[in-house]
Amino acid sequence: MRPPERILIIGLSNAGDAVLMSPVIARLHRAYPKAEMTLAVGERAEPLFVGDPRIGRVVIMEEFQGLLGRLRLVGLVWRLRPTLLVDLRQTLLPVIWKPWRLWRYVWPVPAASHMRDRHVLRLRAQGSGLRALAEPIDGPPIWISPEASASIAQLLKRIPLKADRRIVVLCPGARSHIKRWAAERFAALADRLITDAQVEVVLTGSPEEAPIVREVMEAMSQRAHSLAGRTSLTQLAALMQRADAVVTNDSASLHLACAVGTPVVAIFGPTDPRKYGPTGLRDRVIRRRLFCSPCEQALFRFSRVCMRCVSVDEESEAARQILQKSSKFEVRSSKPDTPAPHR
Repeated sequence: MRPPERILIIGLSNAGDAVLMSPVIARLHRAYPKAEMTLAVGERAEPLFVGDPRIGRVVIMEEFQGLLGRLRLVGLVWRLRPTLLVDLRQTLLPVIWKPWRLWRYVWPVPAASHMRDRHVLRLRAQGSGLRALAEPIDGPPIWISPEASASIAQLLKRIPLKADRRIVVLCPGARSHIKRWAAERFAALADRLITDAQVEVVLTGSPEEAPIVREVMEAMSQRAHSLAGRTSLTQLAALMQRADAVVTNDSASLHLACAVGTPVVAIFGPTDPRKYGPTGLRDRVIRRRLFCSPCEQALFRFSRVCMRCVSVDEESEAARQILQKSSKFEVRSSKPDTPAPHR
């Protein structure tokens, strides 16, 4: 089969989902660096790919909503005439474009597999015959510009951080409130890490999550630093690269940290870590196995019992283990104030 010259990727809408699909872009670019690649993603995901040298053009999926929008999308496909159409949204475009290849787009994917792996499996099925797509990639699947790395370095200098201390990034936000660990527990965790592990704590979040970060900092007794609303997605990824550990809810921040290879302590409640959780050897997932979990439907949406059952002690111990393995510095163990709930 001839290498594709023009590739169209129908991607996903949210930032976290876009990070999970980034290995698809990395594999395609590594296999076919000369191919002209067009990516269609949601407005929230677009900033992650603007300026990415692997991608020739980024279009926003919201522009193709409604009947007229769908007709414009069909027109875009007709003008691009892609040699390879990668559809990660499972739309009807493959039926319209080349219906005789439809079997590639309905290939079954294991239900319990990780979302990142699902996207790669779909790529391999839809690009059937392109053997180069089967090879694993090296390095982060997302692109971080030198400018983003430099701006984060300057931002951290202005805070300033103590040069001899490690950095732990806390991400208390999430788009859905039912996936958020309590702000006061993030505050208690941050205080304990600063006191026991002698680290610099940096809190991050989107502009919409800035009030949550502010609530965490107001509940703290120790001094931390906030970059909430002050970083782009690529700058946040650059910050994650510089961190020694990240503690986060199930959110885009989790997937960014995993993409750049920084050890993660991930707090899970209603969602399934088998599909969305970290997979690194040093990563930790803290959750409660209740009769209803993972519900993915927020059965206890008002009480968030699965999130309330996760203790500060568990999070602190998981972070302490990561820091001990990643550094020569001593980490003092803190005696738990209260016993952790049974799993």
